[in-house]
Amino acid sequence: MYRNPLEQFMINDIFTIAFPILSGNKFSLTNIGLYLIISIVLILIVSEMITGRNTKDKAGSIIGNGKGILIKESLYDTVNKIVKDQIGIENQIYLPYLYSLFLLILTSNIIGLVPYNFTSTSHLVLTLSMSVSILIGVTIIGINQHKLGFFSILVPTGTPLGLVPLLVVIETISYVARAISLGVRLGANMIAGHVLLKILAGFIYKFIKTS
Repeated sequence: MYRNPLEQFMINDIFTIAFPILSGNKFSLTNIGLYLIISIVLILIVSEMITGRNTKDKAGSIIGNGKGILIKESLYDTVNKIVKDQIGIENQIYLPYLYSLFLLILTSNIIGLVPYNFTSTSHLVLTLSMSVSILIGVTIIGINQHKLGFFSILVPTGTPLGLVPLLVVIETISYVARAISLGVRLGANMIAGHVLLKILAGFIYKFIKTS
């Protein structure tokens, strides 16, 4: 049992490999890295089991196994609809990445619900790295596709010329803060939820023990 509700979020080294020839640098596998690997492996195993690559129809297309394929298709259709609504059909090239990211976060959150497991998405170092890297990628893609026209998102339509410098500063801060807020929101939600579960579980344990 954890003595402190926040102890469950500590990042600890599982094993370390030192490299003396590299000025004392070392390679460490932490619990957050281990659980990310577990999430990825679990996604691949479940996806392989559901898809059923050994079962094919006469046309040679892959047929799913049982009701599992319906769940997988429902998840895919949900993400696909969000992508269509947010970035348009012409940008569905990014759907595989967004779908993979969705499955990774979903699986990590579900694993964290198992008692005494580690929740990788409760750490801001992971959630912020995801959100900031996505913002950088979106900015690079936007500039590559729209050139200088990409920066028109910083100036709302119909803005008076005198307010343009001020609005550019405000919109730039808002654009950058969006990545930080999304990363913090995911991490803070997971932290708050698991701390609450730990506190309630501790109260229930003490109540049963003293009764």
